Amino acid sequence: MNEKTVAFIRLAIPLYAFLNATLLAMGYDPLPFESEKVDAFVTGAIGVIGLIAAWWKNNNVTPEAQKMQRSLDDKKSYNRLNKL
Repeated sequence: MNEKTVAFIRLAIPLYAFLNATLLAMGYDPLPFESEKVDAFVTGAIGVIGLIAAWWKNNNVTPEAQKMQRSLDDKKSYNRLNKL
């Protein structure tokens, strides 16, 4: 996957969790689960995992950032190979 696709997925997950939580607060049941507790837990888990992933991971979206990340990866690879 390219960086833009991964960044979009990381954005879509917390947005979906937020939308789902909003619908639950309004009395709708967007996910097909039998119990409200299970639904609330899944929504919360998706939100927490999505937000942690979005916060933790460096999203190199622009071409310049992608170029610099490749350069950094090349330098790290070169350093690992030369230590042997």
